Amino acid sequence: MRRGTRAHGEDQESYFASMSDLMAGIVFIFLIMLMALSMYNIDDSPKQDQTQDQKQQSEKLYQETLARIMEERARMIEGLQRDLAARHIDVAADAANGRLILPAGQFFPSGTAALSAEGRDRMAAAAEVLARYLTCKPDVAGLPSGACPVTAPVELVDTAVFAGAAPKAGTPPDTTARIQALEASAALISAQPTLYGLQGRGGQAVLSVHGAPAAVPVQAPPQGGRKAGRPAAQAAMPQEAGDHLTLTFTMALPPRS
Repeated sequence: MRRGTRAHGEDQESYFASMSDLMAGIVFIFLIMLMALSMYNIDDSPKQDQTQDQKQQSEKLYQETLARIMEERARMIEGLQRDLAARHIDVAADAANGRLILPAGQFFPSGTAALSAEGRDRMAAAAEVLARYLTCKPDVAGLPSGACPVTAPVELVDTAVFAGAAPKAGTPPDTTARIQALEASAALISAQPTLYGLQGRGGQAVLSVHGAPAAVPVQAPPQGGRKAGRPAAQAAMPQEAGDHLTLTFTMALPPRS
């Protein structure tokens, strides 16, 4: 009997010892998991901060690139304005918005939709200047300093012809504008076939000419607030609202990373 009792007690002690070992093992595993989780959180925080810093730095660089592209476009517009004016073409420059504004009367006689002989010569001179800037290299001779964009090329030159008054034959202004746009496009490409072959990143033509059906009053660009060293644009504007051509230059902006 004593032997049996002693054996039974020994079994109970062995059983409780195994449970204690098991519980200790579970607690140990739990502590290891807590330590691993805390280490993961500690390691992950710097990574998140680093990623945020990288995004902010990337956005800063992108905005600086955009500012540089707009600055280069403004210099190009001012260079175009000076070169066109030197060829006796009346033009106003809105450099901040990348736009040139030309009175239509110097190309199209009043009351007609066809180019005059003098207007055709002016259109050919404008085509030569435009082609030189759209195909320029940074070290090309004959261009004002910094007038050739280097950060991004010109993606689109949107040329709109606005016809305000109807011709004597009674043609509606929108029809007149479309005919004048066809005349202008043919004259530009005929004088400089290079303009026809210029394509943007998506394969679309860089030069686009179209007629605008509505008469849009044009205001002279402001003359104040310009940076030092830059000449003010000549305010050679159309006398009648709607009788003008506008050339708006869009640059090939880089994608935002």
